[in-house]
Amino acid sequence: MAELLFITPEEMTRSTILSGNTDTDKHIFCIADAQISVIEPLLGSILYDKIKADKEADALDGLYLELYTDLIKPITKNEAVAQYIEIASYTVDNGGVVKHTGDKIEVVSKEKCQYLAGKYHNLAQMYIGRFNKWICKNPLTEYQQCQDEVDAQKVKVSFGWKL
Repeated sequence: MAELLFITPEEMTRSTILSGNTDTDKHIFCIADAQISVIEPLLGSILYDKIKADKEADALDGLYLELYTDLIKPITKNEAVAQYIEIASYTVDNGGVVKHTGDKIEVVSKEKCQYLAGKYHNLAQMYIGRFNKWICKNPLTEYQQCQDEVDAQKVKVSFGWKL
C-alpha cells in the first residue's frame, strides 16, 4: 500500500510556483519527507498517527478536520515545495549526480534558489506558529509536547543546501 500523503502533487502545482508540467515523480517524495521531518515532530507520533488513520478512513471531523485542512495541509505543501526547490535541478542516475540545463534556459544561482526556497520555508514556519496558537485554544488529548523522541516545542523549519 502506498504512503498516505496529506496533499496531492496536483495541490502543490495548483497553488504554488511549481509548474503543472513538473514530473510528479520528481517531487512526490518531498511531500512524504515534509510529513516525516516536519509534521510528525510537530504533532507528535500519537496525534500524527490519529490524523493519518482518520484521513485514510475518511473519518476526519471536528477539530481534527479543522487542524488538517487549515494547518497540516498548508505546512506540508509549503515545506514540500521548499524542499523540492532546493534540489530540483539535480538528478542522480547511473551516470552519477547531474545538474540539468537546457537550451536557452538560464540556470538560477544557488543563492536565488535558496531565497526562493526560503520563501516557502517561511510560509511553512508561519503556519507552524499558527498551529502553536491553535493547539493552545483547542487542546486535543492525543497531542503531547514531548513523546517518542519528539519535542514539538523544538520544531522549526530550517533551510539551506544539503548535499
